[in-house]
Amino acid sequence: MLARRMESSSKYYKELPCVIAKSLIAKYQKNKKCKQVSNLVLPVCGDKGKQIKLEDGGVRIPALFKKEVLPVLWLRLPVGFVRSAEFFERSGEWYAAISYNAKAEKQFSVTGTVGVDRNSVGAVATLADPQNGKVLHLGFNPARTKAGWRGQKANLQSLGKRRLLHKIRNKQCRRTKYENHVVSKQIVDYAAKHRRCIVLEKLENVRKGKIRRYAEQSQWSFYQLLQFILYKAALRGVMVIEADPAYTSQECSRCHQLTKPNGKKFVCGKCGHNDHRDANAAFSLAERVMPIGGVVGDSVRSDSGLLIAPFLGTEVQQCN
Repeated sequence: MLARRMESSSKYYKELPCVIAKSLIAKYQKNKKCKQVSNLVLPVCGDKGKQIKLEDGGVRIPALFKKEVLPVLWLRLPVGFVRSAEFFERSGEWYAAISYNAKAEKQFSVTGTVGVDRNSVGAVATLADPQNGKVLHLGFNPARTKAGWRGQKANLQSLGKRRLLHKIRNKQCRRTKYENHVVSKQIVDYAAKHRRCIVLEKLENVRKGKIRRYAEQSQWSFYQLLQFILYKAALRGVMVIEADPAYTSQECSRCHQLTKPNGKKFVCGKCGHNDHRDANAAFSLAERVMPIGGVVGDSVRSDSGLLIAPFLGTEVQQCN
C-alpha cells in the first residue's frame, strides 16, 4: 500500500516535493472530481524546523518556495518547535494555521477555587466562584443548536445530498470547536486573573442518561472542551482538579441538603436557598475541593484528584 502511495505521488505530482504530494493524496484521494485545493496541511516529521521556518516578516517553506519568504501578518509570533502548518483559502485570501510546542508555566499559589459545570442547561458551561459569588453562563444553547443540525441532516439524508451533508457536518465541527475555544479561554482567563483553581466534574456517564434533554446536551464535545481547558491552563500556570459530580445538581451549596431541582430553578427544601440549578451545581462542585494555604486539598464530602495535565518543564501543543 505504501509503495502504491509513493508511486501515485510521483505520478500525479511530479513537480511537488514528496511530503506535499503525500499530504494532497491523503486529503483528496476520495474526491476524484477535485481539481484544485483550497487548503493544504504540511506536516513536520521531526526535521528540526527545516520544512517550515518562522520569521518576523512571515514564513519560509524551502520545499515549496526555496528562499522566498511568504508575508504573514502574525497575531503573535510563535515561539517553539513547529509541529505542523495548514494553509487554507477563505474569500480569496490565504491564511496559515501554525501548530507548535510551548513551555508550560509554573503553577501559581491559588487563593480559591471555581467550579465549572459543563453539562449546563442553556449554556456550554457555567462557572461559579464561591469566594465572591460571581456566576458566568458561558456559550450558547448546545441542545437547541444540535437539534437544528439534526433536522437539517435528516432532511438531506432523505434527499441523498451527500456533498451538502458533508459541508454541514464540517460547519458543525468548526462551530463546536470555535465555541469550545472561546469558552475554555474565558474559564482559564478568569482563573488566572483571580488566582483560582479550576474544579471540573467527571462526565464519564453523561451519555447514559435516560432523559432526552441530557441526551441532547451530551452530544456536545465535552471531551474537546476539557482538552482545551487543560492545555490553556498549563500555558497560564492554572491548576485543574477533577471531582466526583455525584448529586451536585441536587446538593444545596449552602447547607448541603439534597433536593431535586425544578426545571432551571433550585430551591432548597431545608434552608430555602434559591438559585439557578447550574450555578448551584457549580458552587457545590467548587466547594468539594478547598484550598489550604495555597495548596488544594480534598473536602470531606467527595473524592477528587489532580487531572493528568502537563507540568512545569513539559511542552504543550498550541495552535496559533
